[in-house]
Amino acid sequence: MAIATPQQLPFTPSRILQLDDGYLVIGYDGQLLLLDSNLVYTEKPVSPFPIAIEQGCIVGNNLIATWLDSELMLARMASIDLDDKIIEGPSRSDLRIQKSLATALHPAGNSWSRVLDSQPLALATDGQRIALVLWQKGIYCLNADSSEIWRSPPPVWSEVSNMPRSDETVSMTFHGSELHIWCAAGGRLVLDADDGTILRSEKVELDTVIENVYRDSKHELVCGNKGEAFHLSDNILRLQTDITGPIQNAIWDSESDAWRISGWRKEVLLKDQPTITQFDEIPMHCLKIDGQWWNLFNDGSWKLSDL
Repeated sequence: MAIATPQQLPFTPSRILQLDDGYLVIGYDGQLLLLDSNLVYTEKPVSPFPIAIEQGCIVGNNLIATWLDSELMLARMASIDLDDKIIEGPSRSDLRIQKSLATALHPAGNSWSRVLDSQPLALATDGQRIALVLWQKGIYCLNADSSEIWRSPPPVWSEVSNMPRSDETVSMTFHGSELHIWCAAGGRLVLDADDGTILRSEKVELDTVIENVYRDSKHELVCGNKGEAFHLSDNILRLQTDITGPIQNAIWDSESDAWRISGWRKEVLLKDQPTITQFDEIPMHCLKIDGQWWNLFNDGSWKLSDL
C-alpha cells in the first residue's frame, strides 16, 4: 500500500541512513531525527553535539559518525545507540570554553567517543568493521566497540603522484574482503580489509576531478567536480554523462538497472542515457518505500518521483 506524502522535516537535511526498521535523518547542523518505515516522525530533532556531522554510517543500530568544526578546531568520532533515546548535547559556547583534553566534551549519549587530532577524510563500514582515514595520520580499521583491528600509513597513489590533488582522499568503500580508497586525481588504492595489506594501486582513466564514489556490489558511480558521472560495472566504464552541477546523492536501483541521482535541482535516472526531472528545490536523497521512489529536498519536503 502506497504511503501518503510524508510530513516536511523541521530542518535542512544533509543525508539519510537506513536502519533495520526505519531511517535516520542527519541535518546540516548535526541534528538527528528518526523516521519509521513510512517516513513518519513523532519526536523533535536532537543535536547530540553542536557541530556538523562530517561522515556517518550504521553498524547494528548504532550511528558511527565524525563531527568536525574548522572554526573551533575540534573533531570527534563517536557511536550513538539509536535504540536508546537520543539526547541533547552541549552548546557551542560550552565547546568554546573547554581548556584541555581532560575536560573535552563529547556527543551526548555516546557508547564511546574519541577526540580526533586530525581531520577525518573518509568513513566506511561493511556492517561489522569500520574504516577511517585521518589526514596525515593513517588508515584505521575498528570493531563496533572502537577496538582497533589494524592500522596502515596514510594512503599514497603513486600512479597519479604527479597530478594535482593526488594526495586528497575523497571516498572509501568496502567491497567484499577489499577496502577501496579513492583520491581526487583518479587513483584507487585497494587494501585487504582483514589486515590492511596493500593489494594493488591503480589509476582509473577518467577525465575529471573526482568528488565522490558511490558503490553497490559491482556497480560504481564516480562523480566529478563539474557534474560528470561515470558508471563503472566490474571496473569497466559502462556509461559516461554530464549531469551538470553537484551531485548530492546516488542510489543503485536494481529493478531499473540504473543509478538514481539527486542532482542540482534535478533527479536523474542514469541507465543507457540520462532521464531527467527538473525541480525548483534541491533533492538531497531518494528512498524506495512500498515500490515507490520518494525525493527528499533541501527544504525538508518530499515529492514522489516521476521516474
